[in-house]
Amino acid sequence: MLNLSLKSDKTSRDNSLIITSAEFERIRDLQELDIQVCSFCHRTNILNLGWEPFGKFYCRLHEVEYILCPSLCYKVCLNIWGCELYQEVPVSRPPRPVKPNRPYDWANCYCCGKELKGAGKTGKIKNRNNPSFWGINTEYRILCLGCLGQKYYPSMSKGKQKTFNKYLKRGYV
Repeated sequence: MLNLSLKSDKTSRDNSLIITSAEFERIRDLQELDIQVCSFCHRTNILNLGWEPFGKFYCRLHEVEYILCPSLCYKVCLNIWGCELYQEVPVSRPPRPVKPNRPYDWANCYCCGKELKGAGKTGKIKNRNNPSFWGINTEYRILCLGCLGQKYYPSMSKGKQKTFNKYLKRGYV
């Protein structure tokens, strides 16, 4: 165990941060450390070690932004000081990154990442996987029939819905 002169939720009696030698080896060669300090209890959090980050909250009552540890300080601000704390909602990401399209005869659905057969070795996709073929305006350029049916089936014209059902009966999902 190594003793650093920082405060954290892993503190000893002299308020110094205790990290293991394995954790020290992970951060030893780094030029910069991402450190968060709680605004009230002054506990320290080293984000480079993968520790859970403290929450950033904005108090409408005091018009100040606080960084609070979840253990005690958050509850103190709400219940004792009567702060009106609000946290920004993080931007939702897709569940996994979309694989880049392959150069020839394979592509990936932009929603679910499913691999789709292309239209030969020209690098183009088949019409059934092209949203503009179905009369749909979307930012996605390649969609599998499963994603098309779940999200855009009601917005298709009657003729396109018939064609879509014909593709489903053939088993192109």
